Amino acid sequence: MGEAGSAIQVLHVDDDREYTEMTAAFLQRESVDFTIETATSASEGLRLLDRESVDCIVSDYEMPGENGIDFLESVREDYPDLPFILYTGHGSEAVASDAISAGVTDYLQKTADTSHYALLANRIINAVEQYRSQRALEASKDRLSLFIDQSPLGFVEYNQDFEIVRVNDTLTEIFGYTETELLGETWEMFVSSESYDDVDAVTSALSEASGGYHSINENVRKDGECIVVEWHNRLVTDDSGDVVTIFSHCQDVTERIEHEQNLAQLRDFFDEAEELGDLGAWEFDESGMSTWTAGTRRIHEVGDDFDPTVEDGLSFYHPEDRERVADAVEAALEHGEQYDLEVRLTTAKGNHRWVRTRGKRVEGTEKRTVRGFIQDITEQKERERRLRVQNERLDSFASVVSHDLQGPLTVAQGHLELAQQDVTNDHLDSIDAAHERMQTLIDDILTLARDGRAATTTEPVTLQTAATACWETIETENATLEADTDSVVLADPRRLQRLLENLFRNCVAHGSDPPLSQIQGESVEHGSSSGPVQSDEADESDARVTVTVGDVDDASGFYVADDGPGIPEDERDTVFEAGYSTASEGTGFGLAIVADIAAVHGWDVSVTDSESGGARFEITGVDKET
Repeated sequence: MGEAGSAIQVLHVDDDREYTEMTAAFLQRESVDFTIETATSASEGLRLLDRESVDCIVSDYEMPGENGIDFLESVREDYPDLPFILYTGHGSEAVASDAISAGVTDYLQKTADTSHYALLANRIINAVEQYRSQRALEASKDRLSLFIDQSPLGFVEYNQDFEIVRVNDTLTEIFGYTETELLGETWEMFVSSESYDDVDAVTSALSEASGGYHSINENVRKDGECIVVEWHNRLVTDDSGDVVTIFSHCQDVTERIEHEQNLAQLRDFFDEAEELGDLGAWEFDESGMSTWTAGTRRIHEVGDDFDPTVEDGLSFYHPEDRERVADAVEAALEHGEQYDLEVRLTTAKGNHRWVRTRGKRVEGTEKRTVRGFIQDITEQKERERRLRVQNERLDSFASVVSHDLQGPLTVAQGHLELAQQDVTNDHLDSIDAAHERMQTLIDDILTLARDGRAATTTEPVTLQTAATACWETIETENATLEADTDSVVLADPRRLQRLLENLFRNCVAHGSDPPLSQIQGESVEHGSSSGPVQSDEADESDARVTVTVGDVDDASGFYVADDGPGIPEDERDTVFEAGYSTASEGTGFGLAIVADIAAVHGWDVSVTDSESGGARFEITGVDKET
């Protein structure tokens, strides 16, 4: 078959040779694109057809031996689509009917008028063009079919009802179904309901997506295995918008997605390791352990003498800790349980260092694998040890204060009370005042010993409620509280109460002008946790003070302020020191206790001027509920 636009090869079969020559002359006059071969019988025509490339056959009907219909039937056996024009002077409806039944392309009757040759030429050209177009389309379809059949991508074609009309071998391999099992079925054969709940929605998405519809879904094979499949879907329409066909290409990307997830886990893992300043990262699987560098330090930097070439993943842990690590790794491998342990490492020289080791199972890998990292916490553990020793000493000290001092003081107070019942003597009153002073010191020292530890339990506390409750527990006849805050802070309620009480007492005692401590004979000092000593002779009518509780501007904490004379700037660095007092009778522990309570919560406390020029105590770094 010639290509479109090339010369047309015509085979003219007629038992009248002179007529074939005349016909050839007229046809070539009509178009220079005609190349004409002639034969005088059907058998000769068949022989030429076997040797030559022919685009169209023009044949007479009445010929010796086989007639034109017989010749047509012989041609159709090997060339079912080759253009065949029956060109005869013997015309009848019967001949025309037989020719059509035999598959003739066209039927034309000879006439004496030479103008009919132009008609014959036109019929030949139209038939050949249509034939060539059809052959080109079929060749294109064959190439497309070959591409589809041999494509490494799965291919599926649907009709307008999304019923499968064609698949290739790759798709059947991906999903485990045969072509017979899939034809006539819908996407529901392999697309889970979680991926496509509504086919109509998919149709809409396809029609609106000019570049096709791309998706990655979890699909299900015939054997029930879940796989991840990437789809490229396209809906094809004609010029009028009617659906011609719907087809999809797909590929199993389960391994690729797992690899990407694995890489993402590794990135997250090392990001976390970098943030924590980890010494090294490691990987356990069922066969052992491998190590690699993480961050800016390496696993063998746990100690200068640490041996980095460890074959057995457990061998470098302290013998007493190996079982804990082994159990944790096994639980992670088997059940996906994460773990976070503090254990000891044994270096190559037999030294021990404390490390924090964390691990979790890596999903989506062929081997069961646990990845983790270690962080040197030796210094942290040493600090904890020192703190533990310090707390033990504080416990011992508190025991001595509460028992060995409190007991004798209680006895002395009892004997004093008995003596005062029998004798009236100013010296006994002085002893009573000294006893009260000693009791105040013991109370404050015990507070320091017991509250100067880490806050083990915290809970949400409404600051305004706590402040109001504390205000009612102290002597505030000459003071007013304004609690202008809606904050909810995370704190130890008992310790927060002590902090507020001490600050309130300080503000009440020193926030009036003149200070109440002066009116009461300097009986209350900055930082005293005890209440003011009342004097029958003191004139307190002018000792008014307003205490305000509010939020600091950046919402990082809260403040307690008064409108009194304030604290001199050169004394602000020392007011929180234990024993500091500006009152002759004060213990100097009130604000020191405030500082310690703030410290165990991780807060910062400072003093500055209030808006009215008084003292303003700011507690910052406070966690709040939003």
